[in-house]
Amino acid sequence: MLVIPVIDIRNGRSVRMVEGLEDKTVYYSESPLNMARLFRKENAKVIHISDLDGAVSGKRKNYELIKEITETVGVPIQLGGGIRTYEIAQQLINELGIYRIVIGTSAVDNIDLIRRLLDDFGKSKIVISVDARNGYLVKDGWGNQTDINAVEFALGMKMLGVQRIIYQDVARVGLLAGPDLAGTKQIAVETGLKVTAAGGISNYHDLKKMQELEPFGVDSVMMSRALYENKFPCQAIWREQEKIDTSLELPKVK
Repeated sequence: MLVIPVIDIRNGRSVRMVEGLEDKTVYYSESPLNMARLFRKENAKVIHISDLDGAVSGKRKNYELIKEITETVGVPIQLGGGIRTYEIAQQLINELGIYRIVIGTSAVDNIDLIRRLLDDFGKSKIVISVDARNGYLVKDGWGNQTDINAVEFALGMKMLGVQRIIYQDVARVGLLAGPDLAGTKQIAVETGLKVTAAGGISNYHDLKKMQELEPFGVDSVMMSRALYENKFPCQAIWREQEKIDTSLELPKVK
C-alpha cells in the first residue's frame, strides 16, 4: 500500500488541522519545503500538499512556496485546496507540473468544471476529495456541512469519468483516533473506484488494518500527524541519524 505523506500549508507554514477546525490548528514547521525534503529522504514516492489558505479563500497565496517544493524535492506532488477554476487547474498542471490535482468544493458546486478537466487533462490527473462527516459531505475547507450523501456523491463522480477519490472522515483528522475502516470499505465497494484513504491513521497497526482493504480498491493512504510525530519505528531511526549526519542533502532537480 502506497503511503503518501501530507503537508498542510497555512500562512506559509506546515500545520496540522484537527477535525477541520481552525482554532485547533497546530503548527509543526516554519518550512514546508524542509518537511518535503525530509519526507523525500524517508523515501516517499508521492507527497500530498494541502493549501489550506486556498481551500478557504480560493486564492493562490502559497503559489511560490508550492512552486519551490515542486522544483526542488524531486518526487511527484499531489495538490489540493481551492482549485475552483479551469485556469488555476491549468496553471498547476502545465506550469508547476503537478502530478495530480485534488478537487473538493468545486466538485460539489461546479460539475461542468470537472467534466472539462477530465476531458482536457485526463482521468489520471484529477482526483475528487470526498470529505465527510457523519456520512455527508463537507466543503469550503470543511467549514460547511451539506446534505449530500458521500457514497451517492462518489457514484455521481464516477458517472462523469472520475477514477480515483480521496475519502476521509474529517472528524478523525489530526486526532490519531484510528481510520474510518467501515466508511472507507463501504465507499470502495459500492463505487468500485480507486480509493486513497485519509484521516485517523495513528500507527503501524492502523496501517495494517487499512492494508486489508486493498482487495476492495483501497490502494493508498495519506498520513500527516503520525509521520510528523515519529509513530513508526523506522522513522525514529532515520531522524536520529539526521541529527548526526548533517551532510545529507538532496540535489536540486534541474
